[in-house]
Formats: sequence, C-alpha cells, structure tokens
Amino acid sequence: MIAHTPTLFACVALVATIMAFCLILVGQFNRRDGLLTIGSGLLAHALAYVGYTLYGHAPLWLTYGAANTLLSVALAFYGASLFRIVELPVPWWRVFAPMVLMLVSMVGLIDTLEPRMLAATLVLMVQCTLIIYWTCCFIPARGRARMLLIIGSSISLIGLGMRVVAILGGGAAEMRYDVSNLKQTISVSIGTFTAMMISLGLVLLSKERSESMLQRLALRDVLTGILNRRAILEQFSRELERSRREGSFLAVAMVDIDHFKQINDVHGHLAGDEVICHCVNHLTRRLRQSDSIGRYGGEEFLLLLPDTGPEGAVAVLDDVRASLVDSPARYGETRIELRISIGVCCVVPGERDTTASLLARADAALYEAKDLGRNTLRMAPAGFQRSDARTRDRSQTLSG
Repeated sequence: MIAHTPTLFACVALVATIMAFCLILVGQFNRRDGLLTIGSGLLAHALAYVGYTLYGHAPLWLTYGAANTLLSVALAFYGASLFRIVELPVPWWRVFAPMVLMLVSMVGLIDTLEPRMLAATLVLMVQCTLIIYWTCCFIPARGRARMLLIIGSSISLIGLGMRVVAILGGGAAEMRYDVSNLKQTISVSIGTFTAMMISLGLVLLSKERSESMLQRLALRDVLTGILNRRAILEQFSRELERSRREGSFLAVAMVDIDHFKQINDVHGHLAGDEVICHCVNHLTRRLRQSDSIGRYGGEEFLLLLPDTGPEGAVAVLDDVRASLVDSPARYGETRIELRISIGVCCVVPGERDTTASLLARADAALYEAKDLGRNTLRMAPAGFQRSDARTRDRSQTLSG
C-alpha cells in the first residue's frame, strides 16, 4: 500500500506534538527525571516533520536543511535525556556534535541532491548508533526500557540504511519528500515507529529509575544509607536458608553503641547522628562484600557474616571493637570517643533454628556483654553444630 508522503509526515508531526506537549507540561514539575528533555526532543522532531510536509512548497533551506537539522536536534535531546535519567553528567559536546555537523553539511550541500541526502542520512545513522551504544553502556541489561531503545534505534538504522542504498543506487529522486512510492512509505513509517519507540523507551526508563529509587529508599536507613530493619531481616532470612541448605556457618552479631543516651545529652542529637554514621562507616570498611549490616534500632546494628565460624567471627568483630576505641567520631571541633558492645551467635543452622531464635541468642549475648561492663564481645553458648566439608571459616579467609 502506497501512502501520500506529505500526509504521513503531517501525521507524525501531529502525534509528536501532542506527546511533546504532554511531556513538557509534566516535566516542569520535576526537571531531574528527564521528561522535559524528552519533550524538547519530541518538539524538535515534530517541527522537523512539519518542514518535511512543506517540501516543494517552501524554500529548500527550510524544508530540507532546517528540517534535518531539527531532526538531528531531536536525536541529540534523546541522547541527553538518557544521561539525565540515569543521573550521569551529560557530555554535551558528544551529544550535540553530530547536530553541528548536520548544520554545516546542510549549509554547504543544500544546492545538491545526492550529497545532501547522503550526508543527512549518515549523520542521523551516527546519532542512532550513539544512542544504542550509550544504552548498552549505562542502562541495566534486564530493563524493558533498554529493549525499546535498542530496538527503536536499530529499526531507525534499517530505515536510514534503505535510504543510503537507494541514494547510492541512483534512486535519490525517488526518495524526495514530495514523492509517494513504496520505498518512501516504508521509510517514513519506520521513522514514525522509531520516534514512538525511542520516546516511549525514555519515558519507561524514567519510570524504572523512579521505581528503583523508591525501592532503595524503602529498604535503606535514611541517616546511614545501610539496610533498614525490614531489609536486614529479609536478608537474614535468605542467608539463614542458604546456610542451612549448604551446611555452612552463619555468624549473627548484635552491635550496640555504649552510653549513647549520654552522648546525646552531652553533645546533642546532631552529634549523636554523627556518631552513628561514624560507627557504621567504621564497621562497613571492615566487612567483606558478602557480609551484611543493617540498622536494627536507634543505636543498634545487626551484622550477618556468612561462611564465618566462631573463631573467625570473634577475631574480626573484636578487632572492629578494639579499633573503634582509637577512632573517635568528630562533630565540628569536638572529638567524641565511643565504645561498642557486641553479642554474637554463630551456628550451622539446623531445622529448628529461625531468625527469631538466633536473634534472641545474639541479643542475650549482647546484654551479657553490657552486664560485664560494656566495650566487650560475648559469644552465645554453642549449640549442636554439625561439621561439613563445604563449611568455610572466616579465619581461613583472613589468613589467606
């Protein structure tokens, strides 16, 4: 089926204008989510297709030179949107360099046919390739937005490639914007499909990033950035099941800042917040990537050390406790010394072991450490622990 080419251009311009208006309107409320930049790209896209619609009825510099430059601007805005959405600095010179090349090419080649068509098409192909490259580099592999952006840009490359083949094959006149034939219908339809897929892919990417941020906020402690109580308990359940399945040790530690109320009373609550953050940073720097730390209460933390036997747990945690004595927190010009007490439960989980039972044992050990004068570590009494060839003690990791 052969469609009237100017009518196709007009339809694309109308749809892109409506989408641009909606995104620019919504993007005004939050300029960090990239919607305003996407809307600007769609507006440039719409104006480009308005120019194509007027081809043959207005000056060539407007309907071809300015129109293709605007389409290049649209693709540049799409690329910039990608960086903004993933919260990376926008490399403006790389994003808009092809657009400058397009403008220069159109000014220099406007009075030719094949050269100007070939130059415009190649610049647009470069921009689509850049969008694919940036998408592969900066967007998670499993995201739906990534799929839309790659497919949309790839289809655009196919459509542009068809134009290059036609031009090089001597059919440049058949690809004029005021000519209606099957090649033009396919080419313009592909362009329409591309505009929709890229813009929708970017909007979906913005949505996915917002959802990811909300999920992170829901699982992270606002003050320290570590896992909150809910998240660390969920992690605890997963680690317990894994250790039970593999027959490996799991060390569970409850850590409490000694005399924290006194710190708040003497130095103020802002200083107390600084002490908590300092303690978390100190603990985090001395844990492995496989270990987990979460804020269990106000000044109480839960540590999970998988594949860690009793000796390894005591060695590491007691070293952390002792080193914190020599690492006071600072609040302004004030040095605030702090101590911690630690209760540890280390087991190879059996069928009867639950997160609640192991927490209770670690908590009892913590209170025992406090009763002994604080600034110490106590290990919960050992229960039945079966040995397993796959069990790896943390002390072996440290000695290695």
